[in-house]
Amino acid sequence: MAYNIEWKPGGAIKRFSGKVTFSDVLASEEEISGSPHFNALRYVISDYTGAEYAGITASQRADVNALRIGGFLVNKNIKYAFVIENPAVQQQIRDAVAGGLMLYETRVFAQFAQAAQWAGV
Repeated sequence: MAYNIEWKPGGAIKRFSGKVTFSDVLASEEEISGSPHFNALRYVISDYTGAEYAGITASQRADVNALRIGGFLVNKNIKYAFVIENPAVQQQIRDAVAGGLMLYETRVFAQFAQAAQWAGV
């Protein structure tokens, strides 16, 4: 498994390591959305620091968003933060946000401390 989830009061931190595939990303999203903690979540931080991650395709983004649509109907109050060192992936997420493709409030950060502060950890 290329990720683990650390559950915190009010949130979750997904830490990715090694070579991250779309299957890892999707599995982590399924774990978050299927969690009994989901209704109480206020933030999810996906930390790719040190991981090898090339982003996702438009088709893969549609699969992730399909999961999030159901979750959004239940809990609209989640902030999503991404900690990514790769500038191309940072821009991919910023473009998705600017294009209105993200349901939740979403930001990209280069450092975990910045993401944690924004999310209110």
